[in-house]
Amino acid sequence: MSADGAAKRLLAVALLLGGCITTRPDSVGGGDARLDENSRPDKTIAEKGDSNCGPDAKGDLVLLDARTSGPLTCTEVTLSYEPLSCKLGDECPSTPLWTGRTNARGQVAVNAKIADVRLVAVADGFSAAYLQPATLPSSKIVELEMAPEEGFWLKVLDPDGNYLQDVQVLFKQGDDVVASLRTNDLANVFFAQRNPFGGQPVVAEAEGYKAVTINSVTDLGDDGHTLVLAK
Repeated sequence: MSADGAAKRLLAVALLLGGCITTRPDSVGGGDARLDENSRPDKTIAEKGDSNCGPDAKGDLVLLDARTSGPLTCTEVTLSYEPLSCKLGDECPSTPLWTGRTNARGQVAVNAKIADVRLVAVADGFSAAYLQPATLPSSKIVELEMAPEEGFWLKVLDPDGNYLQDVQVLFKQGDDVVASLRTNDLANVFFAQRNPFGGQPVVAEAEGYKAVTINSVTDLGDDGHTLVLAK
């Protein structure tokens, strides 16, 4: 995707977390949304013609596995939408949109025009992903990241919202190393534990960037999953 893709929010959920992609996405939740002329490289492509996959035609939406950066292939997913006026996290009225399996490229063909609503994607083993506002179909394929429901994830950005890919980040509590993680193609890192930042403050260090002290998830952006590293 272009290094100019834009956006702002992800979602604050309990603690869990790389292709030329940049900028903060417009999705909230375990997801991340971008626009791309083409699907991502076929990292986990299933065999074409698999009866457990959706139709192999080009879709409106492609789901990406936030851990592998590849398409979420041949996965059953339910899509619905809800009004933007309803606060995220509240019990919002929902309208079913589509249920079925992604194809071998992780795509689905929604074939329905929706705009100015919040799109919700649900798949087994993943946290619900949100795209707001959602506009489909688009002249480009809309991409939405799906994060696993277990553990905690972080997306690592620079101050301009550009993705920091292939960056080794050291997380320390005092002299103890909590984790040493490298960002993937989607600038994500993942922790196995649900609450890696409990107790003492955690300092995030990466070569060439200023250290960042994390006292709680409130220091991780509006979504609770964004780590910003500055030179």
